[in-house]
Amino acid sequence: MSLKIVIFIFSFSLLTTLFAETKKVDDLFEKINQTSNPQEKKILIEKLKKKLAQENKKKQEEADAIVKAKEKVPQKPYREITIK
Repeated sequence: MSLKIVIFIFSFSLLTTLFAETKKVDDLFEKINQTSNPQEKKILIEKLKKKLAQENKKKQEEADAIVKAKEKVPQKPYREITIK
């Protein structure tokens, strides 16, 4: 029983670290929190704003593409009419 728990914990920790993603936005947030210089904070906040705007634009384009693709899908299921 103990061996199963150890294997489960090891595999869980391995998978979480393998698929973990550090984003540049998170790094910028950390840098802003760690700096004490107001001038440097201003510069980092501007970088953060630009990065967030880029990511927002990318996500919006993806959402628009999904909406357009969904509009092309027929609302009613296709029924084949047999000709007699």
